[in-house]
Amino acid sequence: MLARLKKMPLERQLFVSFVSVSLVLLLLTIGIMLYVDINRQLNTMDQTIRSSAAYIAQLDGVVDMLERGYPDPEVSQQLDGLSENMPDLNVIVVYNTNGLRFYHTDRQQSGETFVEGEETPILEGSEPYITTGYGTYGTQRRAFHAVENHEGEIIGFVMTSIFTSDIWAQNEVIVVYALAIFGVVLLLGVGLSRGIVTLLRGSLKGHHPTELLELYLKQEDVLNAIEDGLVATDLEGRVIFSNQAADRLLGASQQELEGQLLTQRFPESACTKVIRTGRANHNRSCVIGDRQVLASEVPIRGEEGWDGVLNIFHDKTEMMRLSDQLSGTRNMLDTLRFFNHEFMNKLHVILGYLQTGETEKAISFIVNSGLVSSQAIRETADCIRVSRLCALVIGKMMHAGELGIRLTVTPDSSCRPEDLLLEEQECITVVGNLLENAIEELAKGGGELREIKLGLYCRPDCNIIVCEDTGRGIDPAVRDRIYEKGVSTKGEGRGLGLPLVRQIVDRHKGTIEIVTEAGTGTCFTLTFTRQEG
Repeated sequence: MLARLKKMPLERQLFVSFVSVSLVLLLLTIGIMLYVDINRQLNTMDQTIRSSAAYIAQLDGVVDMLERGYPDPEVSQQLDGLSENMPDLNVIVVYNTNGLRFYHTDRQQSGETFVEGEETPILEGSEPYITTGYGTYGTQRRAFHAVENHEGEIIGFVMTSIFTSDIWAQNEVIVVYALAIFGVVLLLGVGLSRGIVTLLRGSLKGHHPTELLELYLKQEDVLNAIEDGLVATDLEGRVIFSNQAADRLLGASQQELEGQLLTQRFPESACTKVIRTGRANHNRSCVIGDRQVLASEVPIRGEEGWDGVLNIFHDKTEMMRLSDQLSGTRNMLDTLRFFNHEFMNKLHVILGYLQTGETEKAISFIVNSGLVSSQAIRETADCIRVSRLCALVIGKMMHAGELGIRLTVTPDSSCRPEDLLLEEQECITVVGNLLENAIEELAKGGGELREIKLGLYCRPDCNIIVCEDTGRGIDPAVRDRIYEKGVSTKGEGRGLGLPLVRQIVDRHKGTIEIVTEAGTGTCFTLTFTRQEG
């Protein structure tokens, strides 16, 4: 049956299922109703014959008749009237202890003895009881009750009975009514089932359920085949759907994501903002875990307003890796050209010193030039992928090396054009001024350890620039005024670099942290974060 049902169209399955459920419930209800009604009627009839037998056994005329030993016409007339007034009662008989019948509703039976043996317990003093026996008119339901004289002695018994054929005749009426109700309710159930199926078809806008199911399964396969991550969220930003690409990016299955706020897995999500404004966001550079992605949020409009947001994540990590390789090669070529140019310039300087006889200066120049190795230049070009910024840093390294100062870029630095939160020129201005100040400080200080470390840590959501030197530290007298124009310890006409850096930081709502200690050095830490909206 189930296999045959599965082969039916979905619409027919629904109809058959509704009708079957209605039929089963209806049969159970009718069955229980019949069982309760028939048992109730049987109990009522038993109570009728029991109470009537008890009533007749206590009549004074019946007691006097049995004591005198012969039938009494007045008693018979009284019992006839009782029988006529109780149509449900078929037989009333009165016997003495010898089994001689003193009254019977059928006068032709008077005078005969009761020989079936069912009266024995009642004559022996038993409590009133009911039996089922077979008589002249078929099976009967009989009630026995003892007749006692004024001294309490049993002088006979009364039996009242109902033909079981009459009982079943009344039960047949109940069954007929039940079957009629069953038929009417079944027709209503079929009509309601068809109406529900029609209503479902209307709510599906005329589409067949099987077509929609197939379409849904195909769409799910198509969405899972897309390489971009797709996440649908409701008005509160809770996930209601995600494809397999999104599951991989967010590190959870669709079952785990469903009902969860998207911000719990992707804090940079702007889906709630898109719902408030109704404006889509496209290709925002974001980070999910260790993956670089382009995030887009598109509002979904329904019939009554916004229904939710479609979040699209394009994983650009692999693309960025290939781009890094390409830009790294390009930067390396630019660096080698620059390094070749600088190398030729250094040879000319050394040649000039030798031709003028200044051997000591030539030796010092060669030693200081060794502070900038080709390895350091290659590492710098690998860390800093912004060509102009990389050229600036290498130029400062060369300049610092000529002054006997070692300038290095931290190995864990990373700076790519797409991760910059500043304009490229602004970044060059900031880094150039910080390095120039450090170089001038160390060139003037003349300490034994003269070293500058530059760190550039750029991500799409945060840029950090760290410049640390081993100079004399910032003079406490000017510590609070270093961002004012013209304030400097280097002489007149200076003090313009840090105020310019401060302007750029304020413009981008960044922060500057300065750690300085006399005789140890100074560390500048600049932090910029992505400003939404």
